[in-house]
Amino acid sequence: MSAQPDRLSELVAKHRAGDYAAAEKGYREHLRELPEDATALHFLGLLRTQQGQCDEGIELMDAAVRLDPSYVDAWSNLGIAFFKQRDLDRAEKCCRKALELAPDFANAWGNLGMALRAKNFYEEALQAWSRALELQPGMRNVAIPYGQLLYKMNRVAQAREFYGKWCDANPSDPIACHMLAAMSGGVGPERASNGYVRSTFDDFADSFDERLEQLEYRAPKLLHRVATESAQETSGVSLDVLDLGCGTGLCGPLFRPVARRMVGVDLSSRMLAKAAVRDCYEQLNFGELTAYLMACRERFDLVLAADVLCYFGALSAVFKGVRDVLAARGRFIFSVESANGVGGSAPESGYMIMPHGRYEHAQPYVQDTLANAGLHVVTVIQETLRLERGSPVQGLVVVATVKP
Repeated sequence: MSAQPDRLSELVAKHRAGDYAAAEKGYREHLRELPEDATALHFLGLLRTQQGQCDEGIELMDAAVRLDPSYVDAWSNLGIAFFKQRDLDRAEKCCRKALELAPDFANAWGNLGMALRAKNFYEEALQAWSRALELQPGMRNVAIPYGQLLYKMNRVAQAREFYGKWCDANPSDPIACHMLAAMSGGVGPERASNGYVRSTFDDFADSFDERLEQLEYRAPKLLHRVATESAQETSGVSLDVLDLGCGTGLCGPLFRPVARRMVGVDLSSRMLAKAAVRDCYEQLNFGELTAYLMACRERFDLVLAADVLCYFGALSAVFKGVRDVLAARGRFIFSVESANGVGGSAPESGYMIMPHGRYEHAQPYVQDTLANAGLHVVTVIQETLRLERGSPVQGLVVVATVKP
């Protein structure tokens, strides 16, 4: 292993602290002096994988395990790199090699579960994740997909039991508490907590766009379509646009051509970092959207909320905040998941939390709440927003304006 452990330890500390530039520079300098240092090769390979350069990451970590075939962490992280490349067979092989060397290595069990889940070996994935959680009960990065897979397999009772135990062990964990409420049914809390939203989307930021593509996600395109159909402005007019819950900025490329200025708001800093790369927004704000609306002193010609209000049950605060920031002839265009889909019934409260963790809303509740906030409904259309466990999710796409 390393001939200069103190220097390498300092570089690893910078790496873990998120100072990737300094860590990369240091690793490369170190390897120029000691090109066959397996530890430095492994950590530089891991860093390059984290930076999205998986080809180089694989090359470096492969070199590390060739130099030291017993290097357990390198085998496990090489599996992650292959997983990110969607080379699932090699990902599984690397994780199993790590477990052959260290049968009680919880991280390798977790990584193996990810590879098996991606290969649609659901039972085997659950077994791997269960073993990881036995060895290290606090592994949220395993607990989250474990619960999600139980739901996907329609094992709601088992998922409820799992979230209940997780919540008992960690009562302050926002994901455990929210998903226990979701699995229990009913109206639930008035909205998902900030902690739940932030944790969920920070965790999914790297794979978010790819996952939505797999779910045939349509909300941004639907908002753009109805915006175009409902526009009263001439084609040459540019708009000030506010994108609430902008996420990775999927609305940005669609609305940039009509925007004089685009502003985004989101609770996930990692999602905002992805949105910044699209280069569509003049300003990206980190924060909770109702708080942003309350503090905002600007006026916007167009306010968007694509697939974000499904994390709110009660909508009155959001609608009132939007009313306050809309320009005189401005439009508010948003989507919600509908409680009036096939076989559905409108809850008395107007909304209810579903086992997947999002809220559904009844159309009368949406329209009444808009009216109470001083907004007038221009258009409501029913559309399929995405797939959920292979079935279409029915939703409403709404255009509203300030009451005349």
